[in-house]
Amino acid sequence: MGDNEGDGRTVGVGMVLGIAEALRGEFGVTIDAHPGGVGTEAGVVNRALRASAKVILGTIVPSGEVLDEVLTWTLDRAAMRRLAEVGVDHRRAEAILDQEPGLGDAWPGYLILAPTLIIEEVIGEGPASDRSPE
Repeated sequence: MGDNEGDGRTVGVGMVLGIAEALRGEFGVTIDAHPGGVGTEAGVVNRALRASAKVILGTIVPSGEVLDEVLTWTLDRAAMRRLAEVGVDHRRAEAILDQEPGLGDAWPGYLILAPTLIIEEVIGEGPASDRSPE
């Protein structure tokens, strides 16, 4: 899929980012955004964001496109924009997005929802990275 700013998919990216911003505002640092892992489901807010995005995209995706593929594309683009918002350069953002391929759409969902402080920890620039190993 192309990254064409003129198509409806980018509208979905903006909607996903808007929903995530509202959820971060509502829940703050206690947001249940974690991406899950082997044998563990993603957090409820992460799952709710992805379910909402799928419903929204279902109303704007042109016929002939596979909704799950568009959802993945949209979440990836939204995660890249979120990382850019907190000052992560494009190359590093791509590497972060590729960090957890086994988590599927839950990983970009986490990056979209995570408060700035948490993203800074993920990229090694936050308080957790300031601690010396024990």
